[in-house]
Amino acid sequence: MAEPSPAPPASTFVVRFWRLRSAGGAGWGGHIEHVQSGGSSPFLTAAGMMDFIRAYGILLKDGEDTGGDQQTPA
Repeated sequence: MAEPSPAPPASTFVVRFWRLRSAGGAGWGGHIEHVQSGGSSPFLTAAGMMDFIRAYGILLKDGEDTGGDQQTPA
């Protein structure tokens, strides 16, 4: 029988996006918050946003389970 994962059964993230304009052109930026912990981070790329989510052990890495290791971002 498999042991239960220490990761919470659900996590909630609030994501805000906004348009950035500069002399180099326009782009998107954002801010993400993990509701349960209150942790948050700005991001300028989708990869930055996904890294934040992965830090909470939410997403699978390379198609594999994270092994239930829940990490808290620094």
